Amino acid sequence: MKVHRWLLTGLLGVTALGLSGCRTDMWVQQRVKAQDNSEFYALVDPVKGFDGKIYGDGSRPMPPNTIARGKLHDPNDPFYTGKDAQGNLLNQLPPPLKLSRELLNHGQEKYNAFCANCHGRAGDGKGMIALRGQWPRPVPSLVREQLHTQPLAYFFAAGKYGFGIMYPQYPQLNEKDLWAIAAYIRVLQLSQNANIKDLAPEDLEKLAEAEMARKQRQQQTIAQEN
Repeated sequence: MKVHRWLLTGLLGVTALGLSGCRTDMWVQQRVKAQDNSEFYALVDPVKGFDGKIYGDGSRPMPPNTIARGKLHDPNDPFYTGKDAQGNLLNQLPPPLKLSRELLNHGQEKYNAFCANCHGRAGDGKGMIALRGQWPRPVPSLVREQLHTQPLAYFFAAGKYGFGIMYPQYPQLNEKDLWAIAAYIRVLQLSQNANIKDLAPEDLEKLAEAEMARKQRQQQTIAQEN
C-alpha cells in the first residue's frame, strides 16, 4: 500500500509540473470581432470607451470610393433597379435578357430551389412550410388574379428587396436569377389559369393522349381489384 501511495504521489507531482509549463495565453487573450472595438487596433480611429480606455475599430477601414468586386454598374440600369427612366416598374425583361426556353428553365430551377418551399411549386401558396404551419400568416398565392396585372419587375423587386415578412433573396440570387424567376412566375400564372381553347393543336393532342393513358391506368386498377 505504501508503494502504491508513493507511486500515486509521484505521478501527481509529475503531472503538476507538466501542467505548470503550459501557457494559457491563447485562452485568455481578447478576440477581435468584426466591426467591433478592440484594444489591438486602438491606434486606428481610436474611441474612448465608458471605462476610460481607448478602443479602435476591429476591422480595417476601407479606402475611399471602394466598390465591391462585381458591383461596378450604372445605378440607374433597369437590369439592376427594375425601373425605367421615370421610376416605373418594368413590365418586360430588361436588356440584355430575352425571353427564351432557356431563361424559363433557369427561372423554374431557381424558383423550385428558393421559392417553392413557401409559395408551392404551382405558385398557389401551398408549399411545405405553409402546409406544416411554420409561417405566422398564410403564404400569398402568386397566381391569384390580383397579381396578374402587376408589372414583371414587381416580382423582381420583391425577391431582391424582400416583401412584408419575406426577407430579400439577394445576393444568393443575382439579378439574372431574379428576372428569370419573375418570368417563370408569369408562366405559373398562365398555367394555373389557362383556357383549353388557348392551347396549340399539338398541345391539345398531347393532352388527349395523357387523358387516354390516365383512363387506361384507371381501368387496369379496377380490373386488378376485381
